[in-house]
Amino acid sequence: MSNVSKRDLHIETDAISTSNQNHIQLPLNFVVHGEIDHDDIKVYIHQNTYNAIERYSRSDVNNELGTFLLGEYSEYSNKMHVVISDYIEAKYTDATAATLTFTHETWDYVHKKHETNYPHLKILGWQHTHPGYGIFLSHYDIFIQENFFNLPFQVAYVVDPKQNLRGFFQWKSGKIEKLKGYYIYDEVGKIIAVENPALSSQVEVPVRGMSKKSMLIGSALLTVFIVLFVVMFLNTQYRLNQQSSQQSSLETFVMSQSQHVGELSNNLEIVQDTITKNQASNDKANNVDELANTIASQQLQINEQNKKIAELKSLLSSNQNTSEKQKTVVFLSYLVQSGDTLISICEKLGIDYTTNVSIIVSVNGLNDPSTIYVGQTLLLPIIKE
Repeated sequence: MSNVSKRDLHIETDAISTSNQNHIQLPLNFVVHGEIDHDDIKVYIHQNTYNAIERYSRSDVNNELGTFLLGEYSEYSNKMHVVISDYIEAKYTDATAATLTFTHETWDYVHKKHETNYPHLKILGWQHTHPGYGIFLSHYDIFIQENFFNLPFQVAYVVDPKQNLRGFFQWKSGKIEKLKGYYIYDEVGKIIAVENPALSSQVEVPVRGMSKKSMLIGSALLTVFIVLFVVMFLNTQYRLNQQSSQQSSLETFVMSQSQHVGELSNNLEIVQDTITKNQASNDKANNVDELANTIASQQLQINEQNKKIAELKSLLSSNQNTSEKQKTVVFLSYLVQSGDTLISICEKLGIDYTTNVSIIVSVNGLNDPSTIYVGQTLLLPIIKE
C-alpha cells in the first residue's frame, strides 16, 4: 500500500532499458513455489536475493519497506522470462504500517546506485512489504506500477512478513494480475534452501549445500543397506529351499509308511478271515495280535509325521509371505516441499515412521530426523505388501 508524493510525479523512467535481450541463459537449477501457469510470465529469482529480501522484510514489521528488483529478461516462444539476480534497497522513503512513499531522494539514490553498481542489469520491477495485511496491490501500489513499472517484463513483489506470505504480480493482457507461481534458482550443482520463518521449527536452512564427504557417506550407507536387503533375501530363500527339501523327504517317508500299513492291513484281514472260519491254530491267533499291534504302532507314526508336515507347511507359508514382502522393498526419491516434515512425508507415503526412521536417517546422512530443508532429495524405503 504505497504512495507517491506530488513532487515525485515528474520522475522519468529513462534509466530503464526497453531493449529486449533474446539470448540470456535461463536458469537450469531451480525449485517451483506455487503452481506455474502456462500463460503467466515466468519469474526466476536467485535464492540469495530471495533470502536477502526475506531478511530485509523482517527487519521492520511495523512499517512498510521496499526494494528495486534487478536482472535480465528475455522472450522465448512468445513467453516472457524475467530473471531477478539482485536488488537495491529503497532508502529515504516515508513509511508507515500501511503506506510507503517513494520520495525524490529515493528515486535519486536508486538510479545512482543502479548506474554505479549494476550498469549491466535492468530494473525489472519493485518489491515492498505489507506487514500483517496480506498479499495484494492497493490503489497506490497500482498507481506506481502503472506509472513507473509499466513495461511488459516489470513485476511487483509483495511480502507479508507477519503472515509469512509472498507473491509476484505481472502485466497480463494489459492488466495487473497475481502470478500463481514462480521459480527460485541458483547455479547448477548448488542446493536451493530458502529461508522461511514458518518452518524454522521444522527445517534447518543451510547456507551451503551438502559437502562431498556427506554425499559419499550417504551413498556408502545406501549401498550397505541394499547389500543387507539382498543378503536377507538370499538367506530366506536358502531356508525355504531347505524346508521344502525336508518336507519332500517327509512326504515320501509318509507315503512308504502308508503303503506298509496297507500291506499289514491286508495280512490282518486274511488272518482274521482264517480265524473266523476256524482254520487257524493258536499260534496264528498270536500272530494276529502281533500284526494288530504293529499296525497300531505304524498308524501312530503316520499321525505324528502328518502333524509335522502340517507344521512345516504352516511355517513355509509364513516364510513365503515374508519373502514376498522383502522382494518389494524399494527406495523412493522424494523432493522436500514447503511445509514438509519427515513425519508428514512418511504419513503421506504410507511409511511407518517409527519403524523406518533409523534407516531414513542413515541412508540420507541426516544428523537429526527433524532437520530437513526445502529442495532436499530424500531416499525413503517403501514396502508394498
